[in-house]
Amino acid sequence: MRDPFVIKTIQEKIKNLGSEPGCYIWKNAEGVVIYVGKALKLQSRVRSYLNPNQKDSKTRALHFELYDLDWIATRTEKEALLLEATLIKKYNPKFNVRLKDDKRYPFLCVSTSESYPMVFLTRKIKDNGDRYFGPFTDVKAARDSLELIHRIFPVRKTKLKLPLAKPARPCLNFHMGRCLGPCQGNVPESVYSELISQILSFLEGKKEKLVQSLRISMVEASEKMEFERAHYIKQRIERIVQIREKQTVVSLDGGDEDILGIAKRENDGQVVILEVRGGRLENKKSFPLTGLTYSDDVEVFLSFLRDYYLNVSLLPTTVILPSSAKGNYDVLLETILEKFGVSLKMKFPDGGPKKSLLRLAEKNAELSLTERILATKLCDQSVAMRELQEKLKLPNLPRSIECYDISHFQGSLPVASGVMFVEGKPYKAGYRHYKIRGYEGINDPGMMHEVIARRLSHLVNENEPLPDLIVIDGGLTQLTRACEAAIALDLGFIPMVGLAKKREEIYFPGEKDPYSFDINSPMMRLLRMVRDEAHRFGVTYQRNLRKKKTLKSVLDDVKDIGVVRRKNILRYFQSKKKVEDANLEELTQVSGIGRVLAEKIIQSIKNQKKSEPS
Repeated sequence: MRDPFVIKTIQEKIKNLGSEPGCYIWKNAEGVVIYVGKALKLQSRVRSYLNPNQKDSKTRALHFELYDLDWIATRTEKEALLLEATLIKKYNPKFNVRLKDDKRYPFLCVSTSESYPMVFLTRKIKDNGDRYFGPFTDVKAARDSLELIHRIFPVRKTKLKLPLAKPARPCLNFHMGRCLGPCQGNVPESVYSELISQILSFLEGKKEKLVQSLRISMVEASEKMEFERAHYIKQRIERIVQIREKQTVVSLDGGDEDILGIAKRENDGQVVILEVRGGRLENKKSFPLTGLTYSDDVEVFLSFLRDYYLNVSLLPTTVILPSSAKGNYDVLLETILEKFGVSLKMKFPDGGPKKSLLRLAEKNAELSLTERILATKLCDQSVAMRELQEKLKLPNLPRSIECYDISHFQGSLPVASGVMFVEGKPYKAGYRHYKIRGYEGINDPGMMHEVIARRLSHLVNENEPLPDLIVIDGGLTQLTRACEAAIALDLGFIPMVGLAKKREEIYFPGEKDPYSFDINSPMMRLLRMVRDEAHRFGVTYQRNLRKKKTLKSVLDDVKDIGVVRRKNILRYFQSKKKVEDANLEELTQVSGIGRVLAEKIIQSIKNQKKSEPS
């Protein structure tokens, strides 16, 4: 915002602002909303954005994009907090911390507004007296929870407006003991209401109290000679206890807590909530965030807590946050108290068991963020292929990319690897290993010439299509020798480049100097992925050959080891300890190897080690 006219226009608008609370909306030159904020006093807060010498990095960044201002006054700061959340969801401003997935998470609904409630999944919350539990960030977890409830509690599953004017014949669920059958018209509301109370206790995490209540009901049923009902209750108790035993105890003093951990990378982040109910870890939820570039932990958590806890129906008594998130949450806590009647407490532990739980939440957040970023990268492969075609001036979109690498151990056992990527993803059926035939010692360029010649000859002889791009793991020398192999076969132009490891530079055929591109671009990320995969594939193959050679040399000196026993030993120790380090018990585990033969193998190993040069 450097235009004096723009500054003057905004200053005139600010004069109309009073000292009342509300939300302010900043827009850029295109009229796009770039930031939404709330303030106790609108005028003084908005005026601060016009100062270019702000210490706050977000305010400084915003200053140079501000072009227009809008605002909405409210009666209280609490109303401004709620309005801020609504406006952020509406405009999705790039400078605001917000949930990355603009979607409705599923909830479990217990339709308590009905005489005979159901339990079902929904993404819409209605203010009609129904009870909602969630949100669930994992749809599969939500469905699993619903299935579990239907398996434990005989609640109805068919949509009907009960009670019916004329009793109906019950469905198969009734005959299987999975529904009380209220459609028959002979189930008292009090009995069904007791069942719904049990389900609500289960969803609220009050499993201990629920089990105690069910045991009392089971005894009462037995005393009344209602043995079938007592049996059903006993089965319900056993299932709930099984679930309870699987849940980890993390707090001996019980209580309901949410432990929040965060992971951040540039503009993206991930918040994980570990839900502890009754002292047991019951659930994990993960939420993707964006807009974190200029935000500290206080702002990030304040934004997330506002969006999350103002939209849940079941709150814990305590929220555990990292010490970096210490800040002023008074308005949020007052709003929660006013809306839900729950006095939420916040704790910022510096040590002890709660700190350990925070680390666990942060580790889970880091894993979730890594997984999400990886998935995003895979989605970017189409962009990477278009960049490759443009930057490398390829005649066709490189849908098929092959990469070749040479691997050896100080010149011994030289091998080559070739990997294939189709549509930017690994195509394992196109992977190839090569044992070098024509070269010994260290001669990577010559070996690359041999491998490319063998690969291209095979494609021509089998009448298979040539790749859209060949990547050589190496610099100009390796690329030149690879191109010579293609020229010798008179195949015409085959797109081929070299990718040097040291500086991630790209070599083109016939050009001495390499080219540098943005190493974080989708194109370079794809090329590095292809190159690294070829290297991994080759090194793994070379190591396996060395391992087999070592094993064979050890076994050659042992009599009574034929082809079958040799194969059994090689197969057993390929994925386990080396045979040189094996003990007597391990060797006798191999099919066909008895104790006497195992002792001979161990003695052979000792003799070989003695003869090795020191």
